[in-house]
Amino acid sequence: MRRILFIILALGLANSVALAQDTIQPKKSLAQNAEYFSKGIEYKYNEDYDAAIDFFELALTAFPQDHASMYELSALYILKDKIDEGFEMIKNAVELDSTNKWYKIRLATYHKQNRDYEAFIGIYDELLEDDPNNLEYLEAYIDALLHIGDYERMIEKLDVYEENIGVNEYISLQKIEIYNLLEKKDKVLYELEKLSAAYPYNTHYMAMLAEAYMQNDRTKEAFPLYLKVKQLDPGNPYINISSMEYYQGQGDIDKAFEEFILSIRNKNLDYNTKAQIYEYWFEDKDGSENTAKEAEQAGKAFIETHPDKEIGYYIIGTVHFNNEVFDKAQEYYLDAIARDSSNFMSWYQLIFTDTELNMPHTLYEHTKTAMRFYPEQPIFYLFNGLSLIDKKKYEEAIKVFERGRKMSADKKLTASFDTYVADIYHELGNKEKMYEYYDRVLRNDPENLYVLNNYAYFLSEEGKRLDEALKMSAITIEKEPKNTTYLDTYAWILYKLERYKDAKKWMEKVLSYDKMPQGIYYEHYGDILYRLGDTDKAVQNWKKAKRRGNTSEFIDQKIKYEKIYE
Repeated sequence: MRRILFIILALGLANSVALAQDTIQPKKSLAQNAEYFSKGIEYKYNEDYDAAIDFFELALTAFPQDHASMYELSALYILKDKIDEGFEMIKNAVELDSTNKWYKIRLATYHKQNRDYEAFIGIYDELLEDDPNNLEYLEAYIDALLHIGDYERMIEKLDVYEENIGVNEYISLQKIEIYNLLEKKDKVLYELEKLSAAYPYNTHYMAMLAEAYMQNDRTKEAFPLYLKVKQLDPGNPYINISSMEYYQGQGDIDKAFEEFILSIRNKNLDYNTKAQIYEYWFEDKDGSENTAKEAEQAGKAFIETHPDKEIGYYIIGTVHFNNEVFDKAQEYYLDAIARDSSNFMSWYQLIFTDTELNMPHTLYEHTKTAMRFYPEQPIFYLFNGLSLIDKKKYEEAIKVFERGRKMSADKKLTASFDTYVADIYHELGNKEKMYEYYDRVLRNDPENLYVLNNYAYFLSEEGKRLDEALKMSAITIEKEPKNTTYLDTYAWILYKLERYKDAKKWMEKVLSYDKMPQGIYYEHYGDILYRLGDTDKAVQNWKKAKRRGNTSEFIDQKIKYEKIYE
């Protein structure tokens, strides 16, 4: 617009140019300055900011010392993202009229936006000097001091203000907050006593004072205040919390728990605070029967007061889960999810419940849905893959495991994905791929006993890399010397190495440790005895193996012909 005006004037056109239906002709006079300023105001209120800027600039052309136009332009320039221009305008306005509080407030605002809090505070020092009892000034001043963490100056300024106007709620609460930050309990107590004396019927301050007495180990003075608050304001949402803490401090856990339940049932207390109180109450609780009963009561109180929230159902579901009542746990977890399908822990517990119930179809459906809500949570991919294994959908399971593995940052979990893929390849008879995945597991988790045992056993069955297999197996029995599965593997590798006497010694440990030995253990022992020349005892053990089941396909031939078949 300014360029248009320049071109028109340079050409000396006689005709006037209409700008928003008005004629603009710069004239250097106070009268024209007033006219331009008035037009600028008019266009500003009509939200024609471009026209307003043009007229305020013309007003300055007519009278360069016009600080009022500078003030108006400062805001309009900011509106147009001309930050630097706006800052210069308001700075010039303050220089021309240092008595105008509005100019100073806007300049201070610019400083605050630029995080120049000291400059902001400097201006408000001047404002408070002119108007020491202005609460708005004080609040802005205190907020700036808070940003730079100058607590001492905050207290100093608040004390001065209090001297001028007397005890004030804002002043006292600010000082209490600061003293809390500084962990000056005695100062907090002093300010609360003063505030409560000034407002003797304010139950909120009464409760705060009682809490301060508790913090200063003056419990005898706290209790009458709690009772008074309950009498004056029985619906006070925080008094139950304070009473709970009081009774805890006195060692009266039953009364404390009663107040805890009342706080959850209190309809005046917000839901999020209740959830925090619940976490606080059970923070250090063990898994005892009493704890379970308390949790169940809390869950019922949540359901009663907040039936649309998931927490009560989740709590009771977890109580049932811990008590191994898995069908009930599943029911409550589903209720929790129905109220908040984005709650991770509800889904997490639900899939473990499905696993405990041995419900692969349900596990599949639930993990499938959970994966949609949490597409980057690998645990759901793990259990979804397990459900697919149960369905014998091996190729699909491998794909799911591989997707989950890519998301896993946990070495143990990554190892689990690779282990299950290896197991699938074993089931499919692809030993090369099985060993490949076992190697991947051991790179991430070199002491994974399950994989070490399986790897070693399968190598022994093939008669491959037996020395390596023996080293793997040795790690497992060192870590778990009475695990009969691991001991059997170790003995069997020794058998394959034709170290029959050593194999016999370890196999006898298996049979002594396991009160109900598997059929394969007796079969292995029989094979070892046969190689040592004790055919009769070998046949006896083969017969025991057959009765127990879980043997090789050659067991009948061994018994019938009284010799090894492999």
